[in-house]
Amino acid sequence: MARTWELSGAAARLELAWEELRAARAEAARSWHDATSRKFDETYLLPLEPRVRRALDAIHRLAEVLGRARRECDNQ
Repeated sequence: MARTWELSGAAARLELAWEELRAARAEAARSWHDATSRKFDETYLLPLEPRVRRALDAIHRLAEVLGRARRECDNQ
């Protein structure tokens, strides 16, 4: 069974990777700002953000559920 801290670590890694991707894209945007750049953002980055947020929310909820289940098992 996955440990709550493993899920928290996964969430932290995902959030860090997302922030690094956003920072890299912002850096690239300083010199890459043509129609292809906008198409890249529309096709890949814009749809990705809500998916990352939903994944993070799901990971946090799952960690809570698993933590509760573990505490209940430990108390029996």
